[in-house]
Amino acid sequence: MKILGIDPGINNLAYALLEIKNDYYELKDWQTLNTKKCKNVTEKLAYLFNNLKDFIKDSKPDIIGIEETFTKTYSKAGSRLSQAQAIALLIAGLYNIPVKFLNPLEIKKFLTQYGKAEKEEIFHILNLFFKEGLIKYQFDLNPDPHKIDALAIALILALEINSQNALST
Repeated sequence: MKILGIDPGINNLAYALLEIKNDYYELKDWQTLNTKKCKNVTEKLAYLFNNLKDFIKDSKPDIIGIEETFTKTYSKAGSRLSQAQAIALLIAGLYNIPVKFLNPLEIKKFLTQYGKAEKEEIFHILNLFFKEGLIKYQFDLNPDPHKIDALAIALILALEINSQNALST
């Protein structure tokens, strides 16, 4: 089963594709789509749509996890995040792929037991998965905060799916 985690953003949208294997998870790909060369919002959205659509079409994930937009005070930032999230939702709908939303606080709490953990703490936990061979990969990682978030989302979904499968057997 292939799980795609998406960290939506209008300037940086990241994704991580995990495949569940028998006794480990394989990180098939992770990328951050950066729109800094785009001139305006419509160009950014078109860039994100086209690149994410091509990736999803080629990789054929079974489920997509998307980080919920979460802003307290910056309504413009929340609007931009929602636009990027809508791109991911539209593509999931085009290919009839189920979507699960994950709240940023839930993601942090799931991985670190603390809902206000910093990105470094999330990356530390993910590094443990890499070092123990629970997540394997065959390319240079070149991590950034957006990829880390996308991988955290995919990993949580993969762990949930594995635990549901274990309970049903």
